Amino acid sequence: MLIVLCGKNTSMNVLFIFSRHSQDPRDSTLTKDLSDEFARQGVNVYIMTMSEKRDNQSTRMSIENGYNVLRVQTGNYFNCKTKLEKVKTIFTMPTQFVKAAKEHLKDITFDLIITHTPFVSSRKIILPLKQYFNCPAHLILWDIFPQNAWDIGIIRNRRLFDFFKSSEIKMLQSYDNIWCMSDGNVEYIKKNYPELKNIAIERLYNSAKIKPLPNINREAVRQQFGYTDEDIIALFGGNMGVPQCLENILELAKQAQVKCKNAKFLFVGHGTDTKRLMALANQMCLINVKFIEQLPREDYENITVAADIGLVSLDQRFTVPNFPSKTTDYFKLQLPILASLDSCAAQDYGYFLTDIAKAGRFALAGDNEELFNRYFELYSNTDLRNTLGKNGRQFYEQELDVAKACIKICQHFEK
Repeated sequence: MLIVLCGKNTSMNVLFIFSRHSQDPRDSTLTKDLSDEFARQGVNVYIMTMSEKRDNQSTRMSIENGYNVLRVQTGNYFNCKTKLEKVKTIFTMPTQFVKAAKEHLKDITFDLIITHTPFVSSRKIILPLKQYFNCPAHLILWDIFPQNAWDIGIIRNRRLFDFFKSSEIKMLQSYDNIWCMSDGNVEYIKKNYPELKNIAIERLYNSAKIKPLPNINREAVRQQFGYTDEDIIALFGGNMGVPQCLENILELAKQAQVKCKNAKFLFVGHGTDTKRLMALANQMCLINVKFIEQLPREDYENITVAADIGLVSLDQRFTVPNFPSKTTDYFKLQLPILASLDSCAAQDYGYFLTDIAKAGRFALAGDNEELFNRYFELYSNTDLRNTLGKNGRQFYEQELDVAKACIKICQHFEK
């Protein structure tokens, strides 16, 4: 059923600014699902996204998946060989985006701009476009930088931190509405950013298009990846970098290797720490651990459905409330969650996991004994895993429907 948004229908024009946007209509990401839903609801959707130098494509506008996509030629940002290359792209991209928007979108009257952190939320992009199109802008806040980088030692120079902090505040002040992933995020921003007292700050769960569970042959999928039906597979899917502190999961695998004969740990994804983690697993003689750098989306979803436990891991040094985006995928695919969390996330995400969604267990990061105890609770109890997995799926269907997110954004816009 079509829901009329904002008292309008096709007369509403929304510009989404995304770091990435897949051309494959079958792909499902947090950002793509949101823009797809706006289009489904009858909104005129425009996407502005990067076309990296390695793509060897000039800036161009095209119709993709039924709406307009402006791919702006920029430098390389993802999987760069050097930090200098990435930094150069960050500093040159705002000018390229603004120029492309004014050239290719000059005849469009936009009602709203929506973007996300990091880096495409730059004040140097948003302010010129807000003024040029004379419309409000909403930010989906996925990370709190530079505090998160300071916490885990990625930034160590105080003057550099202060520079980024000042830039962050100015960036946040560019928006009319800031959407946070959790209640803890909302409280943190309101408490620690008095400069934003006149800006609306609200919770917006990471959402996705509601889809049925993939109908798979569980035994066949497990055989494809080298597992038996008796194996208890704990899966980590996503970025493998410093923030995830996956050493804690390898320590868990080490304990499980001795005490749980069918325990298996599968890491799917890549990041700055992947090679180091693989070397560490070899050094620890972990024969129950496997790394797969990249999988097609369908294969990833199939092995996720065939797995038994979804893993979440955060560095214990964090002082900001993180809400891992992989939660939505785990819930969607009915996978109970085991999380290793810093104390700040434990109060927010941990509470959400155990008391609101009732879909998992957690332990404080660094407490290896407690993490193993929570793991063993799931490992040894099939009924508990099934119950928690079904609870997560139910929460996904009732609360994480992207249509609800779409309506919530538009209701605020209307108000």
